[in-house]
Amino acid sequence: MHYRGYVSPCYVVHGCEEAQTSRYSVIMGVPVALLGAVFFGLMFYLGIGLLTSSRVLVLRVYRVLAFAGALAIIPLFLLQAIVLKAFCTYCVATEAIMLMLWVGSFLLAAPRQSAEPLDAAAQSE
Repeated sequence: MHYRGYVSPCYVVHGCEEAQTSRYSVIMGVPVALLGAVFFGLMFYLGIGLLTSSRVLVLRVYRVLAFAGALAIIPLFLLQAIVLKAFCTYCVATEAIMLMLWVGSFLLAAPRQSAEPLDAAAQSE
């Protein structure tokens, strides 16, 4: 949408055009929306990995990225609220989803290790 010059319609709040066309909607020539799409695609891929794998690394990467995403939405929300004084429906929805992913990452349990007894002598008895 960014490259076509199209502005998404606002249904709930007002200010989509201001947020999507502001100078803050691009970081080093890359639209923030594109960065978000890549980020959420990666989180989706890691989420599938969490469902199909028991690797601790996948869980750790998911949690770190969820935390980084939660940190990233803070300045984006503050830019909308303080600088632009305009809220984009899609931006606010994305920020809410990111917070849910971050909170949800705390609820994920680490993969269980094998249930072998620690003491070999306990087995022989």
